[in-house]
Amino acid sequence: MARVMTLFKTRWLYYSNMNSRPKNKKIMPKVALIGRPNVGKSTLLNRLTHTRDALVDSLPGLTRDRRYAELKQDGLTMQLIDTGGIDKSSNLNTISQIVREQSLKAVEESDLLLIILDVKEGLTLADREIIDELRSYKKPYLIVINKVDNPSLELNLSEFYELGVSEIIPVSAEHGKGTDALMTRVIDVLKHINWPLEDSSANLEGLPSETMQDGDQPIKVALIGRPNTGKSSLFNRLVGEPRMIVTDLPGTTRDSIDTLIQRPGRKDILLTDTAGIRRKARVNNKIEKFSIIKAINVIKGCDIVLIVMDISEGITDQDKRLIGYTERYGRACITLFNKWDLLQQDQRLAKLRSRELEQAKRFIPYSPHRNISALTGKYVNRILPLIDDVYVDFNKLINTGGVNSALQKTLAKRTPPISRGHHLRLYYTTQIASKPPTFLIFANYPDFIPSQYERFLANQFREQLGLKHTPVRILFRKRERRAPTRIP
Repeated sequence: MARVMTLFKTRWLYYSNMNSRPKNKKIMPKVALIGRPNVGKSTLLNRLTHTRDALVDSLPGLTRDRRYAELKQDGLTMQLIDTGGIDKSSNLNTISQIVREQSLKAVEESDLLLIILDVKEGLTLADREIIDELRSYKKPYLIVINKVDNPSLELNLSEFYELGVSEIIPVSAEHGKGTDALMTRVIDVLKHINWPLEDSSANLEGLPSETMQDGDQPIKVALIGRPNTGKSSLFNRLVGEPRMIVTDLPGTTRDSIDTLIQRPGRKDILLTDTAGIRRKARVNNKIEKFSIIKAINVIKGCDIVLIVMDISEGITDQDKRLIGYTERYGRACITLFNKWDLLQQDQRLAKLRSRELEQAKRFIPYSPHRNISALTGKYVNRILPLIDDVYVDFNKLINTGGVNSALQKTLAKRTPPISRGHHLRLYYTTQIASKPPTFLIFANYPDFIPSQYERFLANQFREQLGLKHTPVRILFRKRERRAPTRIP
C-alpha cells in the first residue's frame, strides 16, 4: 500500500498565517473510554451523554477515530473520549494498527481512564495485557464491567478481582444500569486529582467579551464528499493534528466526528468530518447506510458545507448530487478541488475542470470555490477566512426598508409574468429569518408564481442586498384585504 497515514506537523494554519495562536482555552478534565473492540465503549458514551452521536453496532471495530463529547455532571464539565479500542492480536491489519495508535493517544491526553471489560466474555488474556500496558502510563483508572444486564451475570464479577483492584464498577450501558454510580466515582476521582468545580477552571482572561456570551454559538461546518477524496486529511490540516485516520482505502471514516476550533477574537468553528457518500445503488453494507444517513443529517444541521472533490477525477454525478443537497436544505456552500498539486502543471486539464465545475454549480452560483492540496497544505490556510466571509452573509439581517427597496428595483427590471391567466402583483416584503436569509413576499396569487421568476427574485435580492456568498430563500403569502371601515 502506498502512503498509509499522513501526519501533519502544521498546527493551526490559519493562526500561524495571522502571526497569532489561540492562547486561551477552557480547561476541562478528559476521561478516556478504553478497552478491547466491541466491549460497549460507544454505547456507554451515548448513555452517559444522553445522545446517539456515536455509531453503534454489534460489528467489532466499528469505531475508528477518537470521538470527543462534553458532559456536565455535578458541577464539573468534562470531555469523554470514545476510542476504537486496543486490539492485542498479532495479525493486525494496517487500519487496526492505526486505530490502536489513536486509542493510545487518547490515553496520553486523558486525566482518567475508564477501562471497559465485557462480563459475558469474562476476563481474557487480551484484557490482562491491555491493563498491564495502560498501567505503564501511570494514569488513574477505574475498571468498568459492561453488559451486566441481569442479576445472574453479577455472579461472574468475582473473577475480575484477579486484576489486583479493590473496586470494580458493574454497568449495563445498553439499559443504563449502574451508570449513576459510575459517574459518582468519576467525579470523586477527578476531585481527588484537584479538578475544581465549574467556572473556576475556565481560563478566559484576555478574551473579547463577545466570545464569552452564552448565546455565542460556533459556526457549524461540515466536510462532505465521496469516499477517498481527502476529507479526513483536510480535517487534520484544519484542526492542526492527526485526529482522523487517513489511509488510501475508501470508507476509512465511518462516523461523523466533531472538533471545536477555538479562535480568540473570532467565532469558534465546530468542524465535522463525515463518512464518504456513495450512490445508494452501490451501498449494500448496513454500517455504510447508517454512516451516510448521519452525514446527510449533518448537512441539514450545519451552517456551511465544504464539498471536497478530487480534481484528478473531475466532477462526478455523485458530486453533483452532493451540491444538490446543499441547495435542497438551504445551506451555504464552499466547493474545494483537493489534490491540486497533481494537476497544477497541466493548464489544459485545469481549465477543463473549471468548466465542469461551473456547469455543476449553475444552481448555486453564490458558492465560492478554492483549489487546495490537503497533502501539502497548499492554500488550505485560505479556507477559514473564507468561512468567516460566507457566514457573515449567511447570518445577515436586513431592515424592512432595505428589503422593500430591493423588491422595487427588482420589479423595475422585470415585472412578474402572467401566470394561469392572472396578472401577478408583488406588494411588499420583509425578512423573517436568517441562516439562510429568508424573505416573505406578499402577493395576490402566491401559488401561481413560476419557479424561474422565484430564482430571478432570489438572485436580485442577493445582488442588491450584498448577500454574495449565501443562498436566499423566497416565500410567498397572499395579502389579506382589510374590510373598509365604516364611518358612523
